[in-house]
Amino acid sequence: MNLFLYLQITDSPEEIKFSNPIIASLKEHQKELMIHDFDNHSDILNLSYINKLLNDSDSTLIFIDTNFNSNFSKLMPFFTNLLDNPENIKIILRGNNPSLEKMISILPHSKIPENTYGLEQIVQFFAKIF
Repeated sequence: MNLFLYLQITDSPEEIKFSNPIIASLKEHQKELMIHDFDNHSDILNLSYINKLLNDSDSTLIFIDTNFNSNFSKLMPFFTNLLDNPENIKIILRGNNPSLEKMISILPHSKIPENTYGLEQIVQFFAKIF
């Protein structure tokens, strides 16, 4: 199974965007891809499910949308799992979060310019990675 995870890290739950053109486009054009989204305010059950998907996947691409200095401590079990099992995982980071960047620095990752919010630009960026 190939997995795409979309992770939003925000300061408050009110900032979470529930409609996402990236996910909609991938669902339309990548039917064989397992797609799931979550955020740093997700409940423990959802985070457990994400870790199970991560462990069961053959290949994983994680798109992290973050704000500067947003707290992601609730996601530590997820990041610990990533660091313990880094095989076949690629990360795309949009936004600046020095603590997060330091944590994922040992994992294969790319940084997309923070001002890249157009779907076309993001799809072009994905095309370079796949």
